[in-house]
Amino acid sequence: MRVAYFAHELSDPAVSKRVRLLRLAGCDVELLGFERARFGDALAPQRHVLGRTESGKFLQRILAVIRALPLAHRLRDVWGSTNVIIARNLEMLALVMLLTHVRGDRRRVVYECLDIHRLMIADGPFSDLLRWIERLCLARTSLVLTSSPAFEEKHFRNRQKFAGEVMIVENKVLAFDEPPARIVALPAIPPWRIAWCGVLRCRKSFDILDSVSRQLDGGLIVDLWGVPALDQIPNFQARVDANPHLNFHGRYQPDDLAKIYGGAHFVWAIDYYEAGGNSDWLLPNRLYEGLRFAGVPIALIGTETARWLTSRCLGVTLGEPLAAELFQHLKTLPAWRHAHMREAVTRSDPRDIAFTLPECREIARRLLGVPVAANAA
Repeated sequence: MRVAYFAHELSDPAVSKRVRLLRLAGCDVELLGFERARFGDALAPQRHVLGRTESGKFLQRILAVIRALPLAHRLRDVWGSTNVIIARNLEMLALVMLLTHVRGDRRRVVYECLDIHRLMIADGPFSDLLRWIERLCLARTSLVLTSSPAFEEKHFRNRQKFAGEVMIVENKVLAFDEPPARIVALPAIPPWRIAWCGVLRCRKSFDILDSVSRQLDGGLIVDLWGVPALDQIPNFQARVDANPHLNFHGRYQPDDLAKIYGGAHFVWAIDYYEAGGNSDWLLPNRLYEGLRFAGVPIALIGTETARWLTSRCLGVTLGEPLAAELFQHLKTLPAWRHAHMREAVTRSDPRDIAFTLPECREIARRLLGVPVAANAA
């Protein structure tokens, strides 16, 4: 089973995770796509670089795709003999559709969409154009692969009127080939520790955590892990330096997750960056990563993350005004209650949190268009 994977960002950890899943399921994967500076280049070996793009610059990404067409066409021996092509994000889908159209190639194309960009739900002629391009591409797409039921319902079904096949593969942990997670829980006593991990771009979350940690004055420590988006929080480091209750640890690797979440009472699973759209609909990686190491997620009522947690009787869901709700929750939280919440996490169904090998094989078969047995586990 051979797969060509066209990636918008070769070094994105989510791309590496998907490629690893496919390879563990027995697929031979050819990786093609674009570089960015955000995560560094070490995470994506064995790749074919089509160019370089910049985060947040949609027009530049479109132009980069157009410039990459001749090179991508010359690499047809790499992708032209595969069983299926997976295109991550709209610009990669458009590139694949152009390449296959030129060749008269009708092979199976899967559109992987793990985020709905704010421009896709905005008003105005440019957003109208992007949605039209996506609908045009969807008409020739064999399968949409997405990570949240809300993406399917809110965007693909309701907005784009897509009637084709959609497969939901949540952002679960890929670790079945690793030793069981070793969990060393913090004592359930203040100071409470919240871990916020990933691309730190939500200014409102940062403001809330900064403010509440100051109000609790030693009752809350916030550990920040990952890459700050300085275009959204330009004074990030200065504010961290000015607040003794904020700790910035920088970039991290998958091997660090046990240390990160084992050293936290709570996992920050709230995002306002694209409130009313992507932020409300997504199920973030940190949700599953935190649960694997017995972190208790904090989610915002009304979001897909809160619905996911509530349906499983897990985590903490808070409403607005969030800063006041968070302050009150932590100020009055008894140790026994946090211990009870952590115990619920440790007793939760591991299949909700992490992939199994049979599940990976089932995903690969569906991507390839192979019928899946009814009793596949």
